[in-house]
Amino acid sequence: MALSFRVATPDDVPALVALEQHCFTTDRLSTRSFQWMVSRAHGQLLVAEKHGELLGYALVLFHRGTSLARLYSIAIAEFSRGLGLGKQLLTRIEACAVEHDCAYLRLEVRTDNPGAIALYERNGYRRFALVNDYYEDHAPALRLEKRILQHQDARALSVPYYQQTTDFTCGAASLLMAMGALEPARVAQRREELQIWREATTVFMTAGHGGC
Repeated sequence: MALSFRVATPDDVPALVALEQHCFTTDRLSTRSFQWMVSRAHGQLLVAEKHGELLGYALVLFHRGTSLARLYSIAIAEFSRGLGLGKQLLTRIEACAVEHDCAYLRLEVRTDNPGAIALYERNGYRRFALVNDYYEDHAPALRLEKRILQHQDARALSVPYYQQTTDFTCGAASLLMAMGALEPARVAQRREELQIWREATTVFMTAGHGGC
């Protein structure tokens, strides 16, 4: 049976706790924490297994209303290290974050863990902060980030020019040009320009024309 990856279930919690105890001496996730992460957290916990034996896991958390995801924890059983499992888990976690419309993945790693640091930097993560006294034993952490989603370059769109017909409808004219770029068949008209201005206008201190 080949190595397989799947989303963790509540039945995996005992094995996850055992792996946590095996891999870490401080800052361990508890049984209660794993139960929360599996069933209620805004994130996803992936496990890797072979022949029904848990070999590793990776946990990513999402921040509502932002494009940031956080790799909260990753653990690999000692007998499974050196086989590329860390990279495979990382790749799947990044794909999961992209599916949730996240553009960046951040993480913290102990400064005295050169193996983990090397794994992340080989896969495109860049250091951007050092956080002192981060862990339970007061060890510092490196904070790393990777851009995992490249948004379409808006400059590739052809934006048609529309000359505003009044001194005060620059906002409406800009909106008409943007809509024309998204819908090339659309024809900008003065009637719509004035309608947009009327619906969106605000007047500042009761003086002069409004702006939108």
